Amino acid sequence: MEAMGKQQREEVLLRAASDGNLRLLKKMARWMGSGGQGEAAVLAAVEDGEGGRPLHLAAGAGRVEVCRYLVEDLRLDVNQLNCQGHTPLYLSAYFGRAAAATYLLDHGADPLASKLRSPLYGAAMQGHCEMLEMLLSRGLDVDLNSVQGTALHAAACYKQHGMMKILLEHHADPNKVCYLNNTPLSLAMRQRDMSTELLECAKLLIKAGADVNFIDLDGDSYVTVAAKFGYPGIMKCLLDAGANPDIPDEYGRTPVEFAASNGSRDMVEMLFPLTSPISTLPDWSIDGIISHVKHYGLKPRDKQKCAKRRTELKQKALKAFKEEEYFIAALLYSCAITLDPSPDEYATLLANRSLCCLRTKNGRAALPDATMCRRVRPFWPKACYREGSAFMLLKDYEKACKAFADGLKLDPTNGDLANALREAQEAAKDARRPEN
Repeated sequence: MEAMGKQQREEVLLRAASDGNLRLLKKMARWMGSGGQGEAAVLAAVEDGEGGRPLHLAAGAGRVEVCRYLVEDLRLDVNQLNCQGHTPLYLSAYFGRAAAATYLLDHGADPLASKLRSPLYGAAMQGHCEMLEMLLSRGLDVDLNSVQGTALHAAACYKQHGMMKILLEHHADPNKVCYLNNTPLSLAMRQRDMSTELLECAKLLIKAGADVNFIDLDGDSYVTVAAKFGYPGIMKCLLDAGANPDIPDEYGRTPVEFAASNGSRDMVEMLFPLTSPISTLPDWSIDGIISHVKHYGLKPRDKQKCAKRRTELKQKALKAFKEEEYFIAALLYSCAITLDPSPDEYATLLANRSLCCLRTKNGRAALPDATMCRRVRPFWPKACYREGSAFMLLKDYEKACKAFADGLKLDPTNGDLANALREAQEAAKDARRPEN
């Protein structure tokens, strides 16, 4: 062990946790903590590239004995979060490790600790029926909500037809909205998937009482989404269930216009008898609608409404960030990015989303945004700072030095960049220094 570098030691320790090698795990923890740090401190701090600590890895691999040692003997936090905002309980549910999930629940695991996704969400997403049934039998609310939604959102989004049946049998709400105002059906339809599985999921939700006239975060009705993405089967189900085909989107465009714009004659024919005549279309016929949209396109996008929505999302994101809800803030910035920002605003949104990832110590997610930010605004020192910070988390100290140095060239008086460069240079020296 003396010949190992620090990174190698950490890798061996983490592998032992994942493999369930309790003897090796204890040995490594004692040896690494012999300088006065202690076993518990070592095992609470060591993490992989995604912020996964020994308890996360043990839970995800179903290593109950390792979990017992970490939770009962060392008193580690059973609800600790990794960089993705996942708890050990979530990972045990996601990977279908029923024994580990049961143990964690019996020892204080909080199903609400992860605000991004619940354990039910993880089980439904992966199609672990037995895990889902076990969690529900333990009294977990079938509509337990998180940032990305309920278990029904997950089952719909990932087309887990069997999971949806179980959840709906337990009276899951098909109209439950997640933080970003999407229902299970709207999330499923926005996956741009033409599969029969999606159609079957849509039928289940509509039969269970989904509000067929729901308006989602983007201001679209289900009928509009079906027309936009080309879902004739879902369109028919919605219309048969009484969906209103006249509901326009935020910019005044109707489903029949989207269908014509996409060249979906079958959907234009389906919508035409049920749609009220549009005064701006001189020839109100199936061919007339298709011809008009082909030659003149859809009504122009309303830039003012787009800007207003972006402003609302940025304000919500800033509020979430100040409240240290970094995962929520990142999702809100993601929504704002899709709403046609200017190049400078786009760069700012990328920098902000990158900072959210940095605050959760997720260097892998922070780096692409920071790199793109530098491309969009190459003379912006903050973009260099974000990129350097991401490389620091990833322990790529040489690249961090370069990013911080590039930023200092742009702004030689920037104290934060100067301090960051010194720290990166020291870290690079330490990384190159042989271990004793």
